[in-house]
Amino acid sequence: MTAFPSRIAIYLFILFVLPITAWAGGPLVVGGPAVGGRPRFGVDGKPFTWDPSKMPITYRVDPGPMAVNPSGTVVIDHNTGLQRVQNMFGVWHAVSTANISFTNAGALLPAGSYSGGDLKTLQQFNDVMGSCRSGAQSPVIFDADGKLMASLGLSTAVIGFNSGCALDASSGMIVTSSLTLNGQFQDKVQSSQANLELSQNSFDEAITHEIGHFLGLDHSQINLNVLLNLTSPCNPDDLAGLPLMFPVLLCQARKDAGLPILSHDELAWISKFYPNASTIQNFGTITGTIFFADGVSAAQGANVIARLVDDPSTPEDESRRVAVSAVSGYLFTGNPGQSVTSGVSANMSGNASGSRSPGFIGFYEMALPPGTYTVEIESIFPGFSAGSSVGPIDPPAQTVTVPEFWNTDESAFDFPLQRDFITVHAGEQIDDIDIIMNAPFTRFDQNEDSGRLLDTPVSLPLEPVGDVFA
Repeated sequence: MTAFPSRIAIYLFILFVLPITAWAGGPLVVGGPAVGGRPRFGVDGKPFTWDPSKMPITYRVDPGPMAVNPSGTVVIDHNTGLQRVQNMFGVWHAVSTANISFTNAGALLPAGSYSGGDLKTLQQFNDVMGSCRSGAQSPVIFDADGKLMASLGLSTAVIGFNSGCALDASSGMIVTSSLTLNGQFQDKVQSSQANLELSQNSFDEAITHEIGHFLGLDHSQINLNVLLNLTSPCNPDDLAGLPLMFPVLLCQARKDAGLPILSHDELAWISKFYPNASTIQNFGTITGTIFFADGVSAAQGANVIARLVDDPSTPEDESRRVAVSAVSGYLFTGNPGQSVTSGVSANMSGNASGSRSPGFIGFYEMALPPGTYTVEIESIFPGFSAGSSVGPIDPPAQTVTVPEFWNTDESAFDFPLQRDFITVHAGEQIDDIDIIMNAPFTRFDQNEDSGRLLDTPVSLPLEPVGDVFA
């Protein structure tokens, strides 16, 4: 049994202009080969998922209340909280093109200092999480008054978080995972920045996002303009296409806007990870590689978006509503390791997650519902790092200096806004939708020195030289 890589998914939640931080397409963890004496980690180049042959996924729930107010009065009792949690899991279970299901196995199992009942203390939390890391249970924990979050040293603005627990490094399957919910956001009190309140729909959608991580999904970036040009309420076309797995929740609750909770991006990725018999009847696939301007060197870390071509006969803008994204090189490791400073950084072998196969460096693929699409590339927003990161490179490389579309005459000198259409049919795979970036012309590493000076001790002057410090 292998623990998840040390990455707690962080979900930054901004409701209109109110900043609220919370801990949290493509895969969250990808299998990698045996490297430098480290054993194989899952199946090389294959995302970690729950075992589809062992559905339903079993979870257990804290028997305490979901939320209490500062005086200790129960605001949301256990049964109500339990029903809401089951509804959140039900959002993912309802995807008709995915083989995924869940079952509530009952109350949390005893572990160490936790013998049952409402989980309240840090020691109880640590012991239950220990049982999660051992593969014994997948706990859903109610922090009814937010005090557990404070004991963990987290911000009072943390809504909830997913923490992956155990992976089967042989099969490449998720074994256990966890969710922790901050009931302070549902205590009907908003007295200060230290006690913020969310609507039920906004809170539940935030936790449904965390369930996406629970299932192995990473963050996605589509309709970035919503973040860069924030308005209230958000434009319904932009909100419809904005992934639930977007690192920042920016708008009114999707349910309040009359929209499905999952966007087309989540529907595509969860169906790709957990296909059923109907998946191939409802999705086609496009694949390609993103290249630097030399047309030879593959570029990792570009955000690739396929958008349905807008139908001018409808009032909606389908190009904003129906979109799926992938990060180039999403199956390749974000850190292959290096030998120059490995004696200092212990980074000879790099990250366990991700393939080392060169063919994956700039590769992307996306499942798409049938239709006619454009394909474009952009950089990942530089603020999406650490727990809010998108794709394997963290912090994100600003790979795409000139956003551009795919066209049939791809080159480093084409017009970036020239776009050609790609028609996708169910069950069809269209390959070689490659984009050659117009800039930068060389790979990033070609702009670096050899690193040879790092092997040579350098003596620094003890006193200022000349007027350097003047």
